[in-house]
Amino acid sequence: MTEEQRRARYGGPLVTPRAARLLAVAVSVVFIAVVVVVGLRFADQPVKGNLVTYEHVAPDRIAVTFTVSMRPHTEASCTIQAMNAGAAQVGFVDVPIPPQEQRVSRHRVEIATQGEAVSAEILTCTRR
Repeated sequence: MTEEQRRARYGGPLVTPRAARLLAVAVSVVFIAVVVVVGLRFADQPVKGNLVTYEHVAPDRIAVTFTVSMRPHTEASCTIQAMNAGAAQVGFVDVPIPPQEQRVSRHRVEIATQGEAVSAEILTCTRR
């Protein structure tokens, strides 16, 4: 089958070879830009807090154990709240995190509450 017969039977290409190359280059550039933006977004998280556990010390106190991930020798501050059964805040504390030698450090803090706390959560951890 000749090229002419093939075109008559199936039709010509939807885009020219030059347009296909330009489209491939444009898609590649957009893909690389998206990867760079996403990478920069996630790379710029200098301080991150993770709740490990909490325990009820007394009816008006809860102890919270958490880890903080940050660059070594960085100072940070974490805000932790205690909540009652209705998810209302019954206590909170700002915990200063001194510079650490390791990237991940473990901390424990007791929060005085205005009522019985049933859970705790880390609101924010930021670099100081």
